[in-house]
Amino acid sequence: MENNDKKTGLEIAVIGMAGKFPGAGNIDELWENLKLGVESIVSFTEQELLEAGVDGDLLKEPEYVKSLGF
Repeated sequence: MENNDKKTGLEIAVIGMAGKFPGAGNIDELWENLKLGVESIVSFTEQELLEAGVDGDLLKEPEYVKSLGF
């Protein structure tokens, strides 16, 4: 089968990615962590948070996230 598509010189895609990710200093480290199954998010119990000095009323807020990316 013959390919009759004419090339125009505009068939280039420039793709980039940037971001801040827990446990990864750059995109390559992020992908490596994903491949290796590295977990970079830690979840804390209410007791751990109370012992760390988090206010008990704050822990009752439904929007409070009891996790940290490192």
